[in-house]
Amino acid sequence: MQKVYVAVFEKDPVGYGIYFPDVEGAVTQGRNIAEGMENASDALGIMLAYLIENNVSLPEATDINDIVIQEEYQFKTLISVDLMDYLKESVLDKKTVKVPHWLNIRATKANINFSKTLSEALIDKLGV
Repeated sequence: MQKVYVAVFEKDPVGYGIYFPDVEGAVTQGRNIAEGMENASDALGIMLAYLIENNVSLPEATDINDIVIQEEYQFKTLISVDLMDYLKESVLDKKTVKVPHWLNIRATKANINFSKTLSEALIDKLGV
């Protein structure tokens, strides 16, 4: 489950402070741009996973062109994160489901992972 948000990098005496205008609490820093990009993705993943786990809707991502910055000491960029990397530690719940026999046969022959497929469908259905 890939999510993308705008990050603002702000030059400071020790490198860059980084925040996400759309995701309150997702802040970090880096000594250089490469470290900042990595830390920004991690901060974003942690905060979005926290929101999901606490049943809070994820914020809409603002278009990068609509974010206003102070160009003399800031720049903006898109940061992506795969939330599955941050939600793996979640406790798994066992569910019993019923599917039509013919569908079960076809899915089994196609080596479909039922748990993964159900999880992906629920994520899609809930818009997470």
